[in-house]
Amino acid sequence: MSSVTDGVVAFLGPAGTFSEQAVRAVFGREAKAIAEPDFDAVLDAVESGEARFGVIAIENNTNGTVTHALDLLLERRLCIVGEVSVPVVHNLLTLEKRLEDVRRVYAHAQALAQCRGWLSRHMPDAERIAVSSNAEGARRASIERGAAGIAAIVAADIYGLRAAAKSIQDGEGNRTRFLVMAREPEMILETPKAFKTSIVFSVPNVPGSLYDMMTPMAENGVQMVRIESRPARNGFWDYNFFIDVEGSVETPGVREALAAMEARTEHWRLLGSYPVVD
Repeated sequence: MSSVTDGVVAFLGPAGTFSEQAVRAVFGREAKAIAEPDFDAVLDAVESGEARFGVIAIENNTNGTVTHALDLLLERRLCIVGEVSVPVVHNLLTLEKRLEDVRRVYAHAQALAQCRGWLSRHMPDAERIAVSSNAEGARRASIERGAAGIAAIVAADIYGLRAAAKSIQDGEGNRTRFLVMAREPEMILETPKAFKTSIVFSVPNVPGSLYDMMTPMAENGVQMVRIESRPARNGFWDYNFFIDVEGSVETPGVREALAAMEARTEHWRLLGSYPVVD
């Protein structure tokens, strides 16, 4: 695999997050990366030109969609230019020597949800506190007695913590899918092996309208791999639908299907046609 290496990449910080791991998986360990406090700031950096790319989490195979990130795809006029899936192994990191001395557990809300069962069994009385990222939870645990963070094992070295428990996520094969965002479409891989295309649309609120949208994909042999809905926030019970399909906009069948679908919508936007990073 060979990818673009020049330009700054923004990610959800601080150092040691799974978002940073996603950056390294796509752009290599030598990529110049900057940590931002939240997804909004990551995309602000891209829009302002401070960063060429921004990496945000969009979905976890255990806990589902990151809804705020999905809303940002609609709100921001940026393009998806790549996707990478990162294995997620959660560890309980702390200064304390005994698990029973941990009274507070810091982590991103998604991580707390992914470890809910383990925490309920092993630390039922510990307060669970959601923070901006898992690495931020580890940072707080490094300066507070009686605290722990749920984070990647690399954060233990970064923040001087010990792993009181390893691999505490409830689901097997836990992975998070990240998107690479940019101001304009561009190819981040020299030899891509697979593509996806993402769109968002709304349809008239009448019986059968969503079914009609699916028909061109079936007729053209296009594989839909994901569909999500989000409220349109227009004061009515209307929704925007996000769809991912296999293939690029240049793939025979995909081009024809998307053209037929667009003609049936009230609102339509191509979010990106991009390579999937191994």
